[in-house]
Amino acid sequence: MSTECPRDLIATVERNDLFASTPQSQNKSRHYGFLQLRIPQAQTILPGQFAMLKKHGIYEPLLRRAMAYYRVTRHDGSTSVEFIYQILGRGTESLSTMRVGDPVDYLGALGNTYDVQATKDKNALLVVGGVGSAAVFMLAEELLKQGTPTRLFIGGASRGDLLGYDDFVELLGKENCISATVDGSEGERGFVTTPLERHLQANANKPTVIYSCGPDAMLHATAKVADKYQIPAQLSLEAPMACGIGICVGCAVAVKHDCAEGFVYKKVCTDGPIFWHEELHW
Repeated sequence: MSTECPRDLIATVERNDLFASTPQSQNKSRHYGFLQLRIPQAQTILPGQFAMLKKHGIYEPLLRRAMAYYRVTRHDGSTSVEFIYQILGRGTESLSTMRVGDPVDYLGALGNTYDVQATKDKNALLVVGGVGSAAVFMLAEELLKQGTPTRLFIGGASRGDLLGYDDFVELLGKENCISATVDGSEGERGFVTTPLERHLQANANKPTVIYSCGPDAMLHATAKVADKYQIPAQLSLEAPMACGIGICVGCAVAVKHDCAEGFVYKKVCTDGPIFWHEELHW
């Protein structure tokens, strides 16, 4: 967890690119945005943390949208931050209309960070899907910096849904980036947990830690694989958030607890978004 208090600032758009995935069958393409902001202060931002964003000066929608940091560049007295997001509703739609120079309501950095010390003398496997890939890129950079052997398993419906794939290949090397798509347009046809499990079977004697972010169904499947092979896994949860600072309790998640019900609730925004998989009460 960062020791810095989150800052409520006005950031400025430096870049805002829109793109669409390859259509799958007769379905409409999924639309994504790549957003780069300049924050008028130097900030310490840790892998896995997120920000709450909203186009400045609008009242509809009222609430900000949570986005995981993709990459961070520090300047003298300011910080450039990058996000990858899917355009799904009014909040992300309003962000997608912004142009270079537009002001953005920014609150960050929020949430906890990955336990990279858990990989000491171990290998790291990154398992991601959809916009969840954004939440692990800085983690991959940190793992490489400390000399941890790192491999990526990235999945999506089609090639256009493997967000940040080329950046991961440049960082980790093509041989360490395993992809899977439902339509077979890139990598193996099917779900990403299939090559993940095959890799674990072939490397059963190598101590390993899994880090994962993506849709709930993928996180559930990854947690089951981690249980099956008795491997620790940290999951970065995607949850609807209204405030991002623990007030609204809209992002509550059940975690195991020694009580009559067998679980209590924690907040993804302040207690997470990263949890060890064995903590979670699915």
